[in-house]
Amino acid sequence: MSSVTFEQVSKRYGGLIAVKDFNLEIEDGEFFVLVGPSGCGKTTSLRMLAGLEEISQGNLYINGKRMNDVPARERDIAMVFQSYALYPHMTVFENMAFSLELQKVPKAEIKERITSAAKQLEIEPLLDRKPRQLSGGQRQRVAVGRAIVRNPAVFLMDEPLSNLDAKLRVQARAELSKLHRKLGTTFVYVTHDQVEAMTLGTRIAVMNQGILQQVGTPQTLYNEPRNTFVAGFMGSPAMNFLPAKLVDQDGQLTVIGNAFTLIIPSEQRSHYAPYRDQEIIFGIRPENLHVPGFIPPGIQPLPFKANLSVIEMMGNELVLYLSTADRQELVARVDPRAPLRIGETVEMVMDISRFYLFDPISGDRLGMVQ
Repeated sequence: MSSVTFEQVSKRYGGLIAVKDFNLEIEDGEFFVLVGPSGCGKTTSLRMLAGLEEISQGNLYINGKRMNDVPARERDIAMVFQSYALYPHMTVFENMAFSLELQKVPKAEIKERITSAAKQLEIEPLLDRKPRQLSGGQRQRVAVGRAIVRNPAVFLMDEPLSNLDAKLRVQARAELSKLHRKLGTTFVYVTHDQVEAMTLGTRIAVMNQGILQQVGTPQTLYNEPRNTFVAGFMGSPAMNFLPAKLVDQDGQLTVIGNAFTLIIPSEQRSHYAPYRDQEIIFGIRPENLHVPGFIPPGIQPLPFKANLSVIEMMGNELVLYLSTADRQELVARVDPRAPLRIGETVEMVMDISRFYLFDPISGDRLGMVQ
């Protein structure tokens, strides 16, 4: 078993609280991702797990064993850093062998482990080269290989793809997913990139300002965000947020915005009825805004008008930047065949079967079914 448990873990640097009351269960064999903006506490949490940072409060367990006072070298983990941290004067083989030699592993076994890992990662021809002779992608594979040969209980990865170009990052993500399935070992991965988090993680923890916001599968975080932070962070472009009010109008529970009026569907009224007569935030994702003539079947359309200020051609879609009459900004992802011109007022349609309502003060999502 290679489970990890954070129990009310906090980290303080003087008066600064970097991580606060962090509770998390990572199951054996998961590819678990910690995601959030810079300074949110994700790397600090990983470093506490690695034993590179002391825990100020709470308990950390690996496989049920309390690790607070266990030195990093005795935690049976391997870490891949953003910088890869390869020794420049050593060959690839020597870099991969170094930690095993410190553990007094027999030379024959070291060679066997390195050969096996090199074959898995397709770096066999590189074993005699030094880091300066490798590309960024090759260095990343070597760093992963150095971790693999240790046969750790848990792999820790701190933004290991951030130094790669866009094309290589896509390739490397696929390789890491394949490697995880092959090894079946617990991976804990830190990134600020929500696309990496969504594509790699079996589950994801979203952090902000040292506080855990939500934990779930990629689908759960995207479709059922707990608050405006998660809703806005997971997804690219981010969810649109518009100020509105929830009122009773002509016997209907209705969302009144400056550019639209939306009647709450009957099957959802009971979820939102406790919030009537309140100011709210209305949220809708860019892919749920459409151009007439290119509307997918099965949606509940609500027309509105907006001024088109920017068009981004993405090949498989257009990303539109719009502003309503009251100067509220919106982003839409629409069919690339739509005939549009910058500067014109366009008829748009929102799919009101896929909207979200939030509290404007706490940011909490309203009407969540527990």
